[in-house]
Amino acid sequence: MADDKPNLDPSAQFQEYVTKWERSVDKLYNDFMGTEQFSQSMNQFQKLQLQMKTNFKEAMTSQLQNVNMPSRDDVLQIGENIRMVNDRLTRMEEKLDQLLDPEGQHVVPKRPSPPRTKRPTRKADSAASTKE
Repeated sequence: MADDKPNLDPSAQFQEYVTKWERSVDKLYNDFMGTEQFSQSMNQFQKLQLQMKTNFKEAMTSQLQNVNMPSRDDVLQIGENIRMVNDRLTRMEEKLDQLLDPEGQHVVPKRPSPPRTKRPTRKADSAASTKE
């Protein structure tokens, strides 16, 4: 008997309408995306997008060359070259450290400290000099 009553709640009716609409649109799109035509269209679109990206990159590189500016690839190559030089310098420093200090001992002798020529003042001498 309770089901015989019409549902007068507007928010419940709206929610039911939206749910039915979502289901029908979802079914429509799923049916559409499951077709071979959709798959071919997406494949062509991706190829076109890749071709446009390649063309834009070539045009931008050409424009940068015209104004004597480095391209992204040029900057990346410079960065890679700097990294390689840093690695080589690090290896050279390690080799020099091994040559100069193979077992934790200094091969190059330490310079001797200078001789002490000035003697510390004694208390008696300092007291006599202050009285005068």
